[in-house]
Amino acid sequence: MVKIITSIKNPTVADTLALKTEGTKDAFLIEGEKFINDIDKKNLLKVFSTDREVCEMYEKTGAECFEVSENVLKKLSSETSRSRIVAVAKKGEAPLPEKLLLLDGIQDPGNVGTMIRTAYAFGFGVICGEGTANPFLPKAVRSTAGALCGAYVERREINAYIPYLKSEGYTVCGSALDEKAVPPKKTDGKTALVIGSEGGGMSESVAKSCDITFFIPIRNVESLNAATAAGILMYELGGK
Repeated sequence: MVKIITSIKNPTVADTLALKTEGTKDAFLIEGEKFINDIDKKNLLKVFSTDREVCEMYEKTGAECFEVSENVLKKLSSETSRSRIVAVAKKGEAPLPEKLLLLDGIQDPGNVGTMIRTAYAFGFGVICGEGTANPFLPKAVRSTAGALCGAYVERREINAYIPYLKSEGYTVCGSALDEKAVPPKKTDGKTALVIGSEGGGMSESVAKSCDITFFIPIRNVESLNAATAAGILMYELGGK
């Protein structure tokens, strides 16, 4: 049964608003009918819309549906969104892939979301390490353009996780603006690629853990955006 909410002080609204700053893989906000339609409906938890017919349609998926007033939807939506629908979703479970992208201190949620989308396109999973923006917050989720629900995404402490990956047979590849490093090349077998922060690169401890370090030969500019560099390296390492 579709429930009606007209007040922004409603407890369900308050709980949902908390996901703007506290999203997790078990509950995060997603906006826009296109993106919501793209995800597996069993991962939909709640749907909010001003359109009764939309609510009734999504109720058939098993999600809890709420017909809300304009002011409630505006409160739940991002400032840049004009969506008529907002949902709470969860990530489905996925096995650990053989190719991984490890994010070491990537603070921009837009970059994090873009990297998740690119990684998903190239068959890489994503590990978000310490200092990396939460991938389950609205700006990052929007930047994945719907890829978040299908991609393998976890939050881990990278320094502690790298020894585990090596024990599982992964080659850990770093990336750096260092011509002593080698140009990227296709890797066979299990591969974990580390991308460091936009300003400082990989942390020293993570850099020391890498089995090999790649650099991208560039000219005319000093560096590339972290998401751009990640896309190039994933393509070269086997995402072709």
